[in-house]
Amino acid sequence: MTCKLKYGMAGYAFGEDAACFAQAGSELNRALWDGMSDAVLVFERTMEAPHYMNAAARDMLGDGSAARAAEHLCEGGFFHDLMAEGGPLDQAQTTGSAAFRTHPSFGDKRLNGRVMATSDEQGNRYFVAMFHFETEQESADCLRREVNSVITHELRTPLTSIKGALDLMKSGLVGPLSDKAQSLLNIAGANSDRMLALIQEILDLNESAQAGPKHESEDIGVASLLEGLVATHQGYGAYHGVDVKMRPTDAALQVRAVPAQLTKILSNLLSNAVKASECGQSVEIWAQKADAQIAVFVRDHGDGIPMALRDTLFERFTKASWDNNKRASSSGLGLNIVRTLVEQMNGTISFETQSGEGTTFCVCLPSF
Repeated sequence: MTCKLKYGMAGYAFGEDAACFAQAGSELNRALWDGMSDAVLVFERTMEAPHYMNAAARDMLGDGSAARAAEHLCEGGFFHDLMAEGGPLDQAQTTGSAAFRTHPSFGDKRLNGRVMATSDEQGNRYFVAMFHFETEQESADCLRREVNSVITHELRTPLTSIKGALDLMKSGLVGPLSDKAQSLLNIAGANSDRMLALIQEILDLNESAQAGPKHESEDIGVASLLEGLVATHQGYGAYHGVDVKMRPTDAALQVRAVPAQLTKILSNLLSNAVKASECGQSVEIWAQKADAQIAVFVRDHGDGIPMALRDTLFERFTKASWDNNKRASSSGLGLNIVRTLVEQMNGTISFETQSGEGTTFCVCLPSF
C-alpha cells in the first residue's frame, strides 16, 4: 500500500499508511482515530518512526506536531523498549497482542498500553500501539504486584527449606520419633504445604495479570489432553475416595490454546471438583463441539456452590469451603487465575450449580 506522505522531516516519514486502519483520504477513518482519547501509532519494526499517529499522540507528545512527537518517541526510547528481545513486539508477533510499559523517559512519565500485530493485503507486517501516560492508580498497581512478587519469592525459599527439613525428620533418617512428635511434624508439614501452595498462587496471579499471554497457542487434541489429566488426578481422587473419570469425547476435537495454561485451568477445576465431592462420589470431565468453539466440562456431584458465593466466585479472595469429611478450603485465588487465563486465550468460563446435586463448570475456547 503506497500513500502520500502527509508529514515529513529529515530522517523521518509519516504517512497515512495505517495498515488497513486508516486509508489515505478517508475522512471518516481519520475522524474515528482522532476521536480516541488514547494515542495510536502504526509502525513497522524496521523503522524508527510511525506511518500514522492520531491526534491524541500528536497532542500528548508533540504539542500537536507529528514531527515533534516522533522526535520525543525516539529520544525517549519508545521503539527501543518495544523492540527488546523477548519484548512486546516479539510477544505480539506470537500471540497477536501484548501489553507494554515504557521506561520513565517522557517527562519522568511512563507510557502504558498495548501493541497488536497486523498485516496489509500484500503481507507487509505492521504494529498498532495504543497507549496513554500511566496513571497514579496504574503505577500503584504495578508497584503492588512487584512488592507481592518479591515478598512471595523471598518467602518461598526459606519455606521450602523448612519443608525439606520436616520431610527429612518424618522419614526417620534423623532417628525415631514418638507418636506425639510425629503428629506435630505432620501438622507442620501440612501447613508448610498449604503456605507454599498459597505463595505459588500469588505468583501465578501476578504473572497472569501483568502482560497477558506470553506463550504461543497451539492446536491441541482435546481427548488426549483430557485422558492425561484424568490419569494424573486419579491418585488425588483416590486419596479422597473420589473416582475421577472421563466421559466419551470425540478424538477429532481440537482446540486453539496454550498447552500449559489449559492444563493449569483444567487441573484447578478437577482438584476443586474432588474437594467438593463426598467419599464414594465421582468427578467427570469431557468435551464437545459448540459452534465455532470447543466446550470442556468438569462436573462434580457435591452439595453445589452456596448462593452467597455464586455472584463473586471468580473474584479474588472469594473462598469456598466444603462441608464434607475432607474439611478442605481454598485461598480464594485459584478461580480468579483460571478466569484470567481463559480470557487471555479468547475463551469464556461459566458454571451451573444446584444445591444438593453438584456443579458443572464449562470452559469454551476457539477451535482452529
